[in-house]
Amino acid sequence: MAFQILIVDDKESIIEVLDTALTREGYEVTSVTTGQEAVDALKKGDYDLMMCDVRLPDFDGTQVLKTAREIHPYTAVIMITAYGSIDNAIECMRLGAEDYITKPFNLEEIKEVMKKALEKVRLVKENIALRGEIEKKYSFGNIIGKSKQMQNVMDLVRRVAPTDVNVLIRGETGTGKELVARAIHFNSARADKPLLALNCAAMPESLIESELFGHAKGAFTGAYANKRGLFEEAHGGTFLLDEIGELQHSLQAKLLRTLDEGMIRRVGDTRPIPVNVRLLFSTNKNLQEAVENGAFRLDLYHRVRGVEIVIPPLRERKEDIPPLIDYYLNKLALEHKREIKGISPAALALLINHRWEGNVRELINILEQAVLLSEGDILGEKEMLPLMSPQKADAISVLEEKSSLKE
Repeated sequence: MAFQILIVDDKESIIEVLDTALTREGYEVTSVTTGQEAVDALKKGDYDLMMCDVRLPDFDGTQVLKTAREIHPYTAVIMITAYGSIDNAIECMRLGAEDYITKPFNLEEIKEVMKKALEKVRLVKENIALRGEIEKKYSFGNIIGKSKQMQNVMDLVRRVAPTDVNVLIRGETGTGKELVARAIHFNSARADKPLLALNCAAMPESLIESELFGHAKGAFTGAYANKRGLFEEAHGGTFLLDEIGELQHSLQAKLLRTLDEGMIRRVGDTRPIPVNVRLLFSTNKNLQEAVENGAFRLDLYHRVRGVEIVIPPLRERKEDIPPLIDYYLNKLALEHKREIKGISPAALALLINHRWEGNVRELINILEQAVLLSEGDILGEKEMLPLMSPQKADAISVLEEKSSLKE
């Protein structure tokens, strides 16, 4: 889509030159000759850039600049004048103008200044759009589930999100623990700060300590410079420690000290560094059992488990399967540009009665394969059966609770 440009100048000759040149460049140009017309245009349309003369027949161009900043704060403004002065230029820049050009101007100079200004506008709008997508993706309403169990989960998320309490999110692999963690972060006061995550099971102890706390130059072979750890990088934001139950026992003590003191020490350095981080933890283990077995520290367990959110497995909330299927079928069909209208009753029954040991992640995987391999617009049993491992099928659950033996 072409950039929208508003030109404000009382000289018809200037407007004609700019309009012609910019239209040839592919911009969509609107031109007006008075300050009031410019204000009216700004109220009606959304412009990416405005080029405005400082002196207009009805009022000063800086008034138009002020109005533009109020109505469209992300619109770039370039001021143009035949009466250039340093004071005037400074005032325009103070009021939010992107640049200040004096007449007579060079068209190539104008185009170059515009390109730089519009590139900033593009980046700002992309960031705003991305932010909106993220907020929509991780809104409370996007945690799909109408079952009582998931309603309870969402209620807990709503209540803990605005606080800074540590949250332990527990559930089997594939239940959506990270989705809940992101919903907590993006609905908190820290939403505009970083959200970082580390899988405690994904790296050896020798590396994970440096990842968490950073290291000082010369702390070990290969430490050629100081390195900030994830605690420092997440300062002001949220830090998710995934699979916290896998954290080595020696590091549990160091993590506990960080939680108690609100400070970290880089590997090879004794100086404390204060950190302000909201901590979320996730695990597919029962940490209380790990404590009883001596695999997890009791004192750390109580610090980690500020509030515990348990996400039930998909097989225990089968009423959530149809809305999950609807949501992901639409999403996957759109992503892969396939005309999929729905799923047959027989295929739906098959999915509802599956064991789902991989939970929602497994459901998404099967639906994606079915969408890609389907030859029709309705997914049926023949698309689903080859994708579902027979070892995972629960033959007994296929029978309805009140079915007779003959049925």
